[in-house]
Amino acid sequence: MDLLTLTRGRNIRVGLKAQRKEDAIELLLDCLLEEGAIPGEGRAQVLDAIMRRERKLSTGLERGIAIPHGTTEVVPSEVGALGVFPEGVPFESVDDHETRIVILLVTPPANRHKHVVNLAKIAAQLLQIDVRQALLSAKCRADALAAIREGGA
Repeated sequence: MDLLTLTRGRNIRVGLKAQRKEDAIELLLDCLLEEGAIPGEGRAQVLDAIMRRERKLSTGLERGIAIPHGTTEVVPSEVGALGVFPEGVPFESVDDHETRIVILLVTPPANRHKHVVNLAKIAAQLLQIDVRQALLSAKCRADALAAIREGGA
């Protein structure tokens, strides 16, 4: 699954600010709620699934990317949100750099096998320098969408 499909082209926010990774995760979770990608009554369960995973091992990758994720029956199909945090968020990344691009991924248990493949695909797409730079310079959702489309992400 590519980023365009995963975010449905609307679960995208740019210019975000967060002091902690938990705040960044909650901002993107709220994006999914606002866009109707997850039901409001499922917020606590989704947040718990993501934070349980995050406590096991940080999902902060390298080059300013993090992909926090969780598995829960709250969602019928895989869904995600993309957030751009220009000032960076401390995310306990493997390279100790601040995270600027966060992809929140929520998957139902039945799709767990596809989940790992999608994580790898998304990470590979975001590791392309041109995609990252275009996302980081995005001023609005339309700019971010253009970056995703042009970069094949």
